[in-house]
Amino acid sequence: MVDEDEQAWFKYPQHRKWFNKLYVADHFGYKCGPAGIPVPEPGEYVVRPIYNLAGMGVSATILYLSPKNLSIIPPGHFWVERFQGTHYSVDYVKENGRFVQLNCYIGVNSPTNLSLFSSWTRSDHVFDLPHSLMELDVPKLNIEAIGDKIIEVHLRNGFDHMMQYESIIPVFEHHSKKRIGYKYIDGEAEGYGWLPQKRLGYIVK
Repeated sequence: MVDEDEQAWFKYPQHRKWFNKLYVADHFGYKCGPAGIPVPEPGEYVVRPIYNLAGMGVSATILYLSPKNLSIIPPGHFWVERFQGTHYSVDYVKENGRFVQLNCYIGVNSPTNLSLFSSWTRSDHVFDLPHSLMELDVPKLNIEAIGDKIIEVHLRNGFDHMMQYESIIPVFEHHSKKRIGYKYIDGEAEGYGWLPQKRLGYIVK
């Protein structure tokens, strides 16, 4: 059973390139580059770690960059053009040699802190996988996308264990575990200590 990226890293060594978020951005033709490479033009870019098996947007931020201010991008990070649109997380399972969409959730996060998601809501949106992902020889897949732009690929599912719920609200430290019509379930996560607030669980309905 593969439920976490750490498990997938060891289970599928032939597909480790998909853990590399700079590779993903370059593969899909986005404007991107590692620390030390200048951006093509001034503007707002997403800056995040090239590898992050902790997930949850750890250390991801939005910065205004110009071709001359390379020093503000930390080593081990990369920049990528910023996309506007709906944030989707979509799970797939492989049936008869093809990935079939299992679910889709819409995420809302803080515009100033990309690791703090305020909600995930079930959607009937259908996201068609590109051919390069359809060919992966793994039983489960999860992608995250902004609009039609895939920004993350995971060799496991994200919401298959929670897709009986229509609404999923992460509960971080100092947040209430109570909301009318919802129930609380545990789901502790620290993001390897890099989350600005520890996640305690979720309230769901």
